[in-house]
Amino acid sequence: MDNIQKLEYDYSNLERKKKTMMICDDNLDMLFLFGLVLESRYNLIMVDSGEECIDKYIKETIRGNKISLTLLDYKLGGMLGDSVGHKIKECNETKIILKSAYNVDDVLIRDIHYLSRYIQKPFDTDRLTDLVAEMVKN
Repeated sequence: MDNIQKLEYDYSNLERKKKTMMICDDNLDMLFLFGLVLESRYNLIMVDSGEECIDKYIKETIRGNKISLTLLDYKLGGMLGDSVGHKIKECNETKIILKSAYNVDDVLIRDIHYLSRYIQKPFDTDRLTDLVAEMVKN
């Protein structure tokens, strides 16, 4: 045992290479689920309201933290996700995925041109992770 060197790996550099993603959902169970699915691949900022999403996004941007993708729920208590997305897009060119369990009509989807994608619930986690990876890569 004395001849075996202990190998240590510095994971801090690996953490810095991960892209940062913000997830906003007022359903804490869904927020937790998205965190579990995506935390191994991305640095996550998780918020549970539209107001907090906008506030946190601005603060992180000012700190120099680039948020590559924002995953927004459409119904966020007092705000709608498209309003939150519009405010975020005023600050930066981050990509946005709007997700909803509600039927959002095609006219609204076309009108919210700043969105990168729209995804209808229910969706499986494989589809979500594939979509997120595609969006972050481009």
